Amino acid sequence: MYDDNPRAFLAAEVRCLTERLDALYAAQWGGDRTLLTRQRIERLEALLAALQGHPEALAA
Repeated sequence: MYDDNPRAFLAAEVRCLTERLDALYAAQWGGDRTLLTRQRIERLEALLAALQGHPEALAA
């Protein structure tokens, strides 16, 4: 599925995180205002930011 190219792996990880975030954003837009959903979004946003070159985002 993936080759040994680190850029390809990183791109796949970013796509996966983006898809998960999109699903959570859709759930929020649909009325899901639970703490668990907000926490999941915060964690995934921090991880995505770290993968995009902002590792300090994981400290939050």
